[in-house]
Amino acid sequence: MIRRLSIVAAAAAAGVLAASPALAHPTGGGPTLSLVDSAVFAPGQPFGGISGIDYDPRTGRYVAISDDRSALAPARYYTLRLPVSRKGLGTPVVTGVTTLRDRNGQAFANGTVDPEAVRELPGTSRLAWTSEGAASTGIPPFVRETSRDGSFRREYRLPAAYLPTATSGVRNNLALESLTVSADGRSLITATENALVQDGPAATLTNGSRSRVLVLDRASGRARAEYVYPVSPIAHPATDPANPYQDRGLTDLLTIDGTDFLAVERSYAGGVGFTIQIFWTTTRGATNAAGRTALTGAEKPMPKKLLFEFPAADNVEALTWGPRLPDGSRSLIAATDDNFGPAGTQFHLLRYRSRR
Repeated sequence: MIRRLSIVAAAAAAGVLAASPALAHPTGGGPTLSLVDSAVFAPGQPFGGISGIDYDPRTGRYVAISDDRSALAPARYYTLRLPVSRKGLGTPVVTGVTTLRDRNGQAFANGTVDPEAVRELPGTSRLAWTSEGAASTGIPPFVRETSRDGSFRREYRLPAAYLPTATSGVRNNLALESLTVSADGRSLITATENALVQDGPAATLTNGSRSRVLVLDRASGRARAEYVYPVSPIAHPATDPANPYQDRGLTDLLTIDGTDFLAVERSYAGGVGFTIQIFWTTTRGATNAAGRTALTGAEKPMPKKLLFEFPAADNVEALTWGPRLPDGSRSLIAATDDNFGPAGTQFHLLRYRSRR
């Protein structure tokens, strides 16, 4: 089932293109984003929990990963068709579901994995995906490759600084939410949602958090670079005494070219809901902090510029390039994690224009 969403507020969203001069695009221009169409897809469980999505222009197919920790059904990814035309988004069609397998070829047991991001690997018949793990119980995050049948193929070696301990490593539920493939296809890039424990605090209402962007070499399976991405402070304070929870994190990255990326930041506050923003960011001029057990604080972070804020959106966690729009411009598809609630999965179609 698909329901249309009003995009009357799209024009208002264009007003968020202003940014602090210190974070401006180096050329003074840069890309712009605008909302074209939005829709809600609610086919029923166990579809949902979409935390990562990727589009294959050769086949017109999407792969989308669910963050179900094998609770409702075995950990899995879906294949989708999502028509795009002059009228906007068509009705999504689920064309397949594939169970992800562990090293032993078995479906993951409940609570042993937390799938978060997925990408097609160019020139192969494989997918790359991340698991956030569970720092609270000592389960480490990972970046792995899988065959299309879901079977394990290889795992990348994360630096020891990321492994969860009592005093270091990824924070619980603030680990590897994002994944993208470099422009030359030689690297995978992932990032922590917030700072590693030893690198500084998580985001608050007054201060951001220093996430690490990790570049993994596909040939060796090891880290080749690390950069600091400055997550912004939490957008709004919680207003619901019964639900005072509030947080903010980096939920996805998408490669633009050899140095530039789009970054999705999600902020949540009880009683307020979600604030979802997309930033332009770059590694140009940023410190390569590869191999550092802990950040010193002197690292020059990746600059960023706010491009777009969703006028009304749920929990957007996933972003991919989509097909060319009828006017020839590039499109982006964003998808939400509905947490398997009644709201269903939102898909958003955006227009991307470069002014560099």
